[in-house]
Amino acid sequence: MTLLALEDVHTYYGEAHVLQGVTLRVGTGEVVTLIGRNGAGKTTTLRSVMGIVAPRAGRIVLEGADLTRLPTHEVARRGIAYVPEERRVLPNLTVLENLRLGMPGAGQTSRADNGALLEEVLTYFPLLRERLTQKGKSLSGGEQQMLAIARGLVARPKLMLVDEPTEGLAPLLVQNLTEILQEINRRGTTILLVEQTLEVALALSHRLYVMDQGRIQFEGTPERLREDPTVQQRFLGV
Repeated sequence: MTLLALEDVHTYYGEAHVLQGVTLRVGTGEVVTLIGRNGAGKTTTLRSVMGIVAPRAGRIVLEGADLTRLPTHEVARRGIAYVPEERRVLPNLTVLENLRLGMPGAGQTSRADNGALLEEVLTYFPLLRERLTQKGKSLSGGEQQMLAIARGLVARPKLMLVDEPTEGLAPLLVQNLTEILQEINRRGTTILLVEQTLEVALALSHRLYVMDQGRIQFEGTPERLREDPTVQQRFLGV
């Protein structure tokens, strides 16, 4: 079943035509990855879904409802969480305070439910449990990335948009984060991921879209992409 669909989406920054007719779908329960060189349009795709930049043409549909002209806060309310590349951890708030900011607001869930939700999310991130009273600015890059993902997860999203989660991390942290995202997905969260590292994308994804110059150039399974050296060389530089 299709959870999210982009239909011939065109997005501009000023007069720069960044997304040039992007069509893709994300099925319920999938990890779908956008991969491509810098400037291919991957982050702009996530920002378009989130309403941070509005497409000039095309449609973005979540469970049959048109999101295309909705403001960002309303997109979030419909069940999409966004983990940006810059992480945006609030530096002067503690880990616990950062997490509470991501939780459903008053009237949506009880305090007990939020406590249970926090416990559930911390099972993915035992390191964060040890850092609950530390300020965001005291965390390492890898810990900040974990906090950004955890903050998205406490919103109980139908869909998480995750932008470049492994960028700049040491190989051991990359492996750890890959396993965490796999477990999050196994437990029922659908993920649309932007990733630069081919091996991480292949390990995580059910399907992949290769982007180049604002267009989708390939769509298929990790197996199909592994077996297509022409696509890898032409659009990924592998």
